[in-house]
Amino acid sequence: MRRYICPVLIGALMVFIFCMSAQPGDESTVTSSRFCVLAARLLFSDFETYTAITQESITEGLTFAVRKAAHFSEYALLGFLWYICLRHKPKNLLTAFLATAGYAVTDEIHQLFVPGRAGMIWDVVIDSSGGLCGILTAFVLLCVLYCLRHREIAPRAVWHSEKEETT
Repeated sequence: MRRYICPVLIGALMVFIFCMSAQPGDESTVTSSRFCVLAARLLFSDFETYTAITQESITEGLTFAVRKAAHFSEYALLGFLWYICLRHKPKNLLTAFLATAGYAVTDEIHQLFVPGRAGMIWDVVIDSSGGLCGILTAFVLLCVLYCLRHREIAPRAVWHSEKEETT
């Protein structure tokens, strides 16, 4: 059962990312603006008392950070899932990173063909950095779980048993 959950989650996340990237520029801006207004309300307790111009200025200021945080977090989750899925394979860290970064490249190429969107190298860097963070988080989490489960610290080469490899 575990063997099928990760690939399904990876596929679902990749479809979600593709759908978000397929939104035309205007539609994507509206989606981002909703999150920016929510973020502004959380950051400024008296946000509703500001003038409309000030509220708009605050939300526009948050747009860049929110959009890049969305890129980073989507790919952090993708990298995390890739590493969990590939944890028993040789060169799993590298393979998980290449899969995540490769999808980031294809996502930005895809955006070149969407009206009002642009594929940017900088977004590939942000996406790949998010992926690397997710991979390292999964790696550390699995290390900690292994150590807690076996009550020992062991070299990386013996972190999984033969029994775990067959599942």
